[in-house]
Amino acid sequence: MPTARIPRSVPKPAPKVRSGMDANHLAMVRKLPCCVCGVRPRIVAHHLLRTGEHGMGRKSSDKWAVSLCATCHAALHHNGDEEAFLMSHGIDGRALASALWAVRGDLEAMERVVFRFRQRAKA
Repeated sequence: MPTARIPRSVPKPAPKVRSGMDANHLAMVRKLPCCVCGVRPRIVAHHLLRTGEHGMGRKSSDKWAVSLCATCHAALHHNGDEEAFLMSHGIDGRALASALWAVRGDLEAMERVVFRFRQRAKA
């Protein structure tokens, strides 16, 4: 039987890396308290929807992630208007996500950011 001239396996191109993506940042966001109610268990790294990066089959980059507990995350999606939900709790989601991204890699600094945003929301 003759050998094939064309190899059967074709090398795949390297995946494209999007800017603003960082799995370590998401892992740290999941360790933070909920930015709405302050609880710590069952935290979800919620990617903000209206960032200009969100589109068909594509979520916002990780730099737009905020910490929400499972209950608040479900309430946010049930409400339907992410910005209105966060603002009703005194949280500016885009400002929070930007502040968290600015100190990424430093869990204590990220906790202080969430604490300050929650303090301002209560005032």
